[in-house]
Amino acid sequence: MTEQRPFRPKIFLYRMLAAIFMAEAGFLAFAFWKCSEPVPSKLLPTVTERCPKLGDRAETLFVAAVATTLSLLTGVDEPK
Repeated sequence: MTEQRPFRPKIFLYRMLAAIFMAEAGFLAFAFWKCSEPVPSKLLPTVTERCPKLGDRAETLFVAAVATTLSLLTGVDEPK
């Protein structure tokens, strides 16, 4: 049996930060895609017409996720 590697919190938090960026990009891509679909009453809607608060919601989600991860990252001490 191989020996288990020690838990590295700083590496874990960096990976979580990257995962947050990837998830946020996926959510935004899906939201823009759905908000740009035509509706029967208007053939060429803009994203801001269909989803006026999309940018605000994306910013709120992004800021909260990144702030939480970065605050955890500042509290991580490297073993000496």
